[in-house]
Amino acid sequence: MATLKMVIDLFGPTIFVPVIVFILSLCMRVEVNKAFRGALYMGIGLTAFNIILGGLMSSLGPIVTEMVKETGINLPVIDIGWPAASIICYANHIGLFFIPFGLCFDLLLFLTKWNDTFHPTDIWNYYFFVFWAAIVNIVTGSFVMGVLAGMLCNLYLLLLADWIAPAMEQYYGYQGVVSTCYCSVNGMPFAILMKWIFKKLHLDGIKLDPEQLREKFGFWGEPVTMGLLIGLAVSIIAKIHNLGTLDSWATILKTAVVTGSVMAIYPSVSGLFVKGLIPITQTLNARMRSGEMTRKNMYIAIDPAVFFGEESTIATGLVLIPIMLAFAVFMPGNTVLPLADLPALPFMVIGIVTVMEGNVFSSVIASALWLGLGFLLNSSVAPIFTMAAKSVNAIPSSAGGAMVTSVLVGHNPFGWLIYKAFTAPAGAKFFTIGAAVVIYFVTYFFFQKNRKAWQMAAGAHEDYFVEKEAMWAEAQQKRQAAARA
Repeated sequence: MATLKMVIDLFGPTIFVPVIVFILSLCMRVEVNKAFRGALYMGIGLTAFNIILGGLMSSLGPIVTEMVKETGINLPVIDIGWPAASIICYANHIGLFFIPFGLCFDLLLFLTKWNDTFHPTDIWNYYFFVFWAAIVNIVTGSFVMGVLAGMLCNLYLLLLADWIAPAMEQYYGYQGVVSTCYCSVNGMPFAILMKWIFKKLHLDGIKLDPEQLREKFGFWGEPVTMGLLIGLAVSIIAKIHNLGTLDSWATILKTAVVTGSVMAIYPSVSGLFVKGLIPITQTLNARMRSGEMTRKNMYIAIDPAVFFGEESTIATGLVLIPIMLAFAVFMPGNTVLPLADLPALPFMVIGIVTVMEGNVFSSVIASALWLGLGFLLNSSVAPIFTMAAKSVNAIPSSAGGAMVTSVLVGHNPFGWLIYKAFTAPAGAKFFTIGAAVVIYFVTYFFFQKNRKAWQMAAGAHEDYFVEKEAMWAEAQQKRQAAARA
């Protein structure tokens, strides 16, 4: 296990993920040269994304820090970012164990058709749920309880992935892939509820998406301009008390250009991801149409970087930065100072934007309420997060004696409820764990029974299912013809 962790740490996702994609492609009987080309483009896409995200983080990070100082926010729990949670997971023996164990568990679920999402291709983001297994292990002192909590978190995640996959495929345009990063998909059920509320309040007619903005405002509605204006607004708030200096305006304008550049460049990077996935999706479609493949549904888990830079997604995430700072100050019960994870907010709205079908207006409102709930969850988990982080030296010296958390990782109602169920007092633990398991199986049963309705509620359209059924009928006819022959 330690060797596997060393290999993952040494090569990183830009090498490890393409290797997994290459192996998967060969298993799908993709030609070797096409499989290699697809894996190469996947690696190039991830590398380009990391460069762009690094530029965005290095530009927005200091601005966000300054914004916090200028607004006088004083909260005792510091958001030190998702890297701390990943360190907690993979420096912990349960995290090391769950890499190979989770792979085997995911393969078993997929091969038995319990789930339709092939999860091992997104092994890099296991820590989003293994974190909760690690803290169950720390609180209870039981390795077995930690593993069981991680398995249940995994099951809930794959159910969410199967639920949102058709809508995500249709909206983002990447055939046969889905995000299995908890922070990206766990807001989907809440978004479905909010979409229903918008409809009841007759607010569903208010549309605000990049395409409409371009039609109405021309250049001022372009993604580049939107990014420029968002960066400008955030920077001005950060420099509000120093607008009279040339140095401040240099920082403001540089930040605005960076955010505008990300909006302009990212679609090209997304095209590299598409090239990386084409060999697999083409082969899957060809095998299904030929009748060779007997599986009706299959979705390949992919890193949320594929979806991060879509126009409505990144616009929603960036608009939320000052909004979430305001929420942090005024929300009763919140103790979290959002900081390191703020520039990564577009990751957290992917599922919500999918359900809202790119409507920035409804996405921002639903996301703000959803992320506000996340502050309360992070406030609750901060003491144990801090304890876990200290145990593996994951807290930077700049944090001092403050408690810490990660907004991205700590905002997971499914993980939080499972953590609470597994760490309940001894007299209630049997009931709470049983309830968490029963809720999963009941939800799974109703999802499988009403699969199409649930997936349409998440944003999939009728034409998706018509096309899928036509392909499946064609495949069945060819299998029957082959059997008669």
